Amino acid sequence: MEKKRIFIAIFCLLGLLMLGQTKKNDTRDISAYVIKVINNVNMRTPTTGWQKAVPLNTLKSGYELRTEKGSLAMILFADQSKLIIREKSIVTIKGEVKGKEIISRSVQMDRGDMIFNVKKAETEQFRFSSPISVASIRGTQGDYSTGGDADSLTIAEGLADFSNSLSGKRQPIGSGQTGIADSSGNLNVGSAYSHSLRRIKDIQSEGGYGESDTSKPLGLLAPDFGHLLSKHSSNVRIDLASMQGKAAGVHIFYRKQGDPLFIDLALTVTGQTAAGRLPAETVKYPRLEYYLSIQTTDGSTLVLPENGTTAPVSVAVEGVRHELRIPGQTGSLQEKVVVLHWTD
Repeated sequence: MEKKRIFIAIFCLLGLLMLGQTKKNDTRDISAYVIKVINNVNMRTPTTGWQKAVPLNTLKSGYELRTEKGSLAMILFADQSKLIIREKSIVTIKGEVKGKEIISRSVQMDRGDMIFNVKKAETEQFRFSSPISVASIRGTQGDYSTGGDADSLTIAEGLADFSNSLSGKRQPIGSGQTGIADSSGNLNVGSAYSHSLRRIKDIQSEGGYGESDTSKPLGLLAPDFGHLLSKHSSNVRIDLASMQGKAAGVHIFYRKQGDPLFIDLALTVTGQTAAGRLPAETVKYPRLEYYLSIQTTDGSTLVLPENGTTAPVSVAVEGVRHELRIPGQTGSLQEKVVVLHWTD
């Protein structure tokens, strides 16, 4: 009888150990996509050196991203949380997921400036940290920067918890407020400058540029339209060689600038190229607006630019110039020709 009890106990213990191991194995590294790259952006993994970052690179836990002067990178997570890494920044992505649930997620910033739009979650908080401070974010838009002897956290919308890692001081930061943590252990909170709040909104609405120029290309994935002439058909081609992974389908959504509806054109993917043809009646002066939707073989879908449905990229369309000559006479019966020009 005693041996039977021992056997049952050992069996239960083994079962618990196996269950624990199974649960542990259910977790995996969090991942995100680089969806925009401007100028010089590099990334490295725990096992590789620095290499050039391109759109659709996957970032996993432990991966680092570095932006040089005049450069920018935009990162998108599965829950549509977005980070815009400004120039001269170094960040490290960390975290784990279990199934579709995010267990932990953080960004370690060694230096630089980051605009963020974090989607609200029921339990998990997004943490930003530096050698001086920690910001716990949930359903919040704002700006986090570090460098030198002080860090700052500005909240445009939502609420965050901000703490000084050196002294342990902690305070909540609400909408319209800025917190400053310094290397002496101080933590001060006050009203944010109006221009700082406008900067956060502008940079997010313009996809990271902080200006109203929507003609910036989508890095190496920018479509090649050739010469766009109003009311003439045009080929469109996208080089997918820079993609990490494989595209299962590519769609371009386009319209005349200002039109309410986009036209969906499915491109043909052959090897590392996606190509198609825009019908003549859909190419109209003065500009063509568009965004891309890329389905990858792992089942995910990426929209480029990320807010393309409301802030698409635009390219110029050359108008067709018309001339109408109207013969007539002046009051003195002299012959006169009125010439009218217009473009469409």
